[in-house]
Amino acid sequence: MFPFSRRQLMVSAGLACFVVAPAAGQSAVPNRPPLQSTPFIALDLGSVKPIGWLQHQLEMQADGLTGHAEEVIPELGPENGWRGGDGEAWEKGPYYLRGLVSLAYVSDDPKLKRKAQTWIDWLLEHQLENGQFGPTSGQDWWPRMVITWTLRDYYEATRDPRVIPFLTRYAHYMQATLPNQPLEEWAKARAGDQIDTLLWLYNRTGDEFLLDLVDLLRQQANQWETFYRTLQGSPEDFRISHGVNVSQAMKYPVVTWERTGKAEDREVFEQAWKQLTAKHGLSIGMWSGTEPLAGKSTTQGVEMCSIVEQMLSSEVALGALGDPQMGDQLERIAFNLLPGGTTKEFKQFQYFTLPNAPVAIRGTPGELPFADDHGDDLLVSPHSGFHCCCYNLHMGWPKYVQHAWMATNDGGLAAVAYGPTEVKTTVGTTPITITETTHYPFEDSIHLKVSPSAPVRFPLKLRIPGWSKNPRLSVNGQSVDSVTAGSFHTLDRIWKSGDTVELDFPSELKTENAFHGSATIWRGPLVFSLRIQQDLKTVTRIGKGFNEMEMRPDSPWNYALDLDRNRPASDVRISRSKMPVNPWEPDTTPIQLTVSAKRVPDWGLRLSNRMAQEVPMSPVSSDEPLENITLVPFGCQTLRITAFPLLCGEPILEPGITASHHHDALDEILTNPLPKNSLGIGLPRFTFWDHTGSQEWINWTFDQPRDVSSLAVYWFDDTGSGRCRVPSSWKLLYQSKGKWLPVTNSGEFGTAKDQLNHVTFKSVKTTAVRLEIQLQPDASAGVLLLK
Repeated sequence: MFPFSRRQLMVSAGLACFVVAPAAGQSAVPNRPPLQSTPFIALDLGSVKPIGWLQHQLEMQADGLTGHAEEVIPELGPENGWRGGDGEAWEKGPYYLRGLVSLAYVSDDPKLKRKAQTWIDWLLEHQLENGQFGPTSGQDWWPRMVITWTLRDYYEATRDPRVIPFLTRYAHYMQATLPNQPLEEWAKARAGDQIDTLLWLYNRTGDEFLLDLVDLLRQQANQWETFYRTLQGSPEDFRISHGVNVSQAMKYPVVTWERTGKAEDREVFEQAWKQLTAKHGLSIGMWSGTEPLAGKSTTQGVEMCSIVEQMLSSEVALGALGDPQMGDQLERIAFNLLPGGTTKEFKQFQYFTLPNAPVAIRGTPGELPFADDHGDDLLVSPHSGFHCCCYNLHMGWPKYVQHAWMATNDGGLAAVAYGPTEVKTTVGTTPITITETTHYPFEDSIHLKVSPSAPVRFPLKLRIPGWSKNPRLSVNGQSVDSVTAGSFHTLDRIWKSGDTVELDFPSELKTENAFHGSATIWRGPLVFSLRIQQDLKTVTRIGKGFNEMEMRPDSPWNYALDLDRNRPASDVRISRSKMPVNPWEPDTTPIQLTVSAKRVPDWGLRLSNRMAQEVPMSPVSSDEPLENITLVPFGCQTLRITAFPLLCGEPILEPGITASHHHDALDEILTNPLPKNSLGIGLPRFTFWDHTGSQEWINWTFDQPRDVSSLAVYWFDDTGSGRCRVPSSWKLLYQSKGKWLPVTNSGEFGTAKDQLNHVTFKSVKTTAVRLEIQLQPDASAGVLLLK
């Protein structure tokens, strides 16, 4: 770690913090002044190794997509521009290399290290005199952000003396070039990655020009702080509602706070998480983005790039801000969405991971209700969807291991995310190993064996998950008092070889409310999905076992649970079995749930049988017999139902606007002022773009039941500049006992431009209304105001 005799006490933002001067060869380098001191500091890549089931997971990755990427994805071969060829010269090579380096050194795999070294050597040996590097066919700042992050990882693992001078020369090149060649497009959106690397470099060199460069990048970047507070961007921002940008840039306000020390910057990460969850949350640990943010739904999903980028952003934020809740959030993504989006031997993945996806087949692009539908976004494939995630997914597991342990700013170690690992570092000059033996998250207990080379005093900080019920902690068999869920508990003592720490995080079954009042079932960091038998069909043969596959359900899936959402433990039985080598195999997973349910025959597939219908509004009724069904961890299933309708209980209202498909705004159409005309210049607008000629719907859900007898809609129409027109026709329905019924005795459903179109009808008491809209042939439609 670092020599604590060189501490310097300083006060920042009202908190006492220790700032440690960097020293050559140390494995955790803290921020130099004037940067803010952070509670935790990342250890060098390779300091933390996987054991147990995590080791097997990384071995499967090495034997799977990462280790065989060149065979499966030819763009990564010798002709790639980032290894000296005249081929691909944008983000594909850099994405893959970042994950390859992380996996190679976390797992200490000689074969993968040799693969990575081919790329690294070419990059380090071919830097231009002006500091620029990489393929001369492209000068985009964005892929170089990924490469520089990769080189810092590589330096931490190897101490290659070429890296620091290389990065410094490139930083000088950036400073000289950015004024005349500013950030554009993806670089503008993802500047936080480059800033984080520049801070890393500053902490090792003390070159003050790097801080000026950070400030220049911040001037040219998307205005992320404003967006995260409101989820509204400005015209100058580049694709600020794009799901991957949103996840990747969540580190941006964190690194901004490290530079500015302003409380408002420090608060943005938490604000962003709350806003995104409130408006786009999926109740599986993240928010929708297909590819832009897509609102609440059970049939919208999360792009694989967003999953791994959010994990990295959360790891950066956890180290910088020290909020234990961020560790809870990180584990939910790592233990659900990451394994859920990949096959169990890590040979294929899905571009979008959905809460409810009982079928996964190829189709026609634009058929599914995704703003970006490539036709194969749900196909199980080594290159599903747009070809970015197949290169980027490789960093997910190894970076989780890399950041599971961190140094602390008061000279200790912190367990920030759990799983079977071993950390080796130094405290002062004393080598120390801590071995974490556990089947977590499939079991609740964790065993730590502390092995310093000599007795040494340091604080050991342990994250106590917020969901834990009556957490327990003991040292050498002696119980420790005052262990509080949702905190870091500090054990400050002289540690001797053979000392043990036992952690136990008992958890209860809980439900979370999902779309249309459905429910997801959680235990600790795991969410559970229906065990669906999968009928596999190979559609493209690739290599040895990397085939593209379609999956169809070979068992029923359309169930509603007979469950009290407020007391799920009384209705669910937990079954446990022996921990297997691979806990993500559904037939042998060590934990299963059994619950009573009924089939809902009216809940089926749509859109050429490629997607489930949206989950029915709860509570639902069914005349089918009760059955016992099996739920397994989300990560065990490719086909799944996770957000279930319920047979009993009161409806759960989710106020606001939802739609069959949307582009641009949602709830803003409820608060806009009266437009001057249907072009709506300067106003947020809702559109169905790029759907044309189709039948669509908009739901308006109230915060409490209302008596409704009229409605008015102001249509968006951009004739002369776009392809949105007033609709061909529409009608109005209202929610009643889980069904949509048409209003009666209604007036005309108007479609006039440049005015509010009022309709009156017989009064109904309801929790929601639905506009069913028929678009004109070859045209889309939109709304500026609904009242």
